[in-house]
Amino acid sequence: MARAIRLRVPASSANLGPGFDVLALALDLQLWVSGREAAQTEIRWLGEGAREVPLDGTNLIVRAAEEPFRGWARPLEGLELTVGSKVPIGRGLGSSAAAIAAGVLLGARLRGLRLTTQRALELGFPLEGHGDNLAAALHGGFCVAVPDQGGVRVHRLTWPAAWRCVILVPDAVSPTEQARRLVPEQPARADAIFNMARVAEWVIACSRRNGRLLASAMQDRLHQPGRRQAYPYLDDVIAAALAAGALGAALSGAGGSVLAVVDRKAVSVGRAMAEAARQHKTGARILRMGAAPRGAG
Repeated sequence: MARAIRLRVPASSANLGPGFDVLALALDLQLWVSGREAAQTEIRWLGEGAREVPLDGTNLIVRAAEEPFRGWARPLEGLELTVGSKVPIGRGLGSSAAAIAAGVLLGARLRGLRLTTQRALELGFPLEGHGDNLAAALHGGFCVAVPDQGGVRVHRLTWPAAWRCVILVPDAVSPTEQARRLVPEQPARADAIFNMARVAEWVIACSRRNGRLLASAMQDRLHQPGRRQAYPYLDDVIAAALAAGALGAALSGAGGSVLAVVDRKAVSVGRAMAEAARQHKTGARILRMGAAPRGAG
């Protein structure tokens, strides 16, 4: 029997407030995959998503191992996969990007192909549709994903070691497609300027390790105002995090998780966020972690 290929891919949080489809942070929350080519596809899935993901050829890891290679590389007969995941599915923490990154890299290695990180990003991009989460999953750290001629270029910044993340993860799966439809196609000029300034402030804060800038840098006028309809607890959870000592807080990706950045008081911030969610009768759990300095591999 052929030797299994083993991969580990981080979760991610995109947008981080103002950086809609541009900013993303890899999180120290992992998806593990062990896979080999087989006569037919069989998937054993452990941990998060075990009752939510399809266990056949429509599984996103399987699709990412096959679809990007059609027409230029040999097809795989099937895949025998064992997957272990700590990444919540459908909560705005990059579960689909992690699966796509795992599938693309697995598909390449099973075929004996050597891919650069940029090439893996290019192959996975059509399945994900936007580059932020995928960039973080592949590169690790804090990423700026720059749309470019239908693809994406990535700039990676070093995340300050003292900054950690406190994440409120709701029990309910997020209505991702509905949440994306709530974002205006043409934002007002003042709102666009507001967000551009805060993306710049994010880069300055990260580069200078200046946490005092994050309360402003994580503000948004582009996607969060509309998404409050889907996540009525959002504003109160952010306010509670800030009041408890967080440096800044924002909706994670399309939601409904909320991410706060802290350099202290992580436990107090998490308790405050959970209590604010309870006031809205929203069941949730709190995760605490650092950034993932390395991407998939």
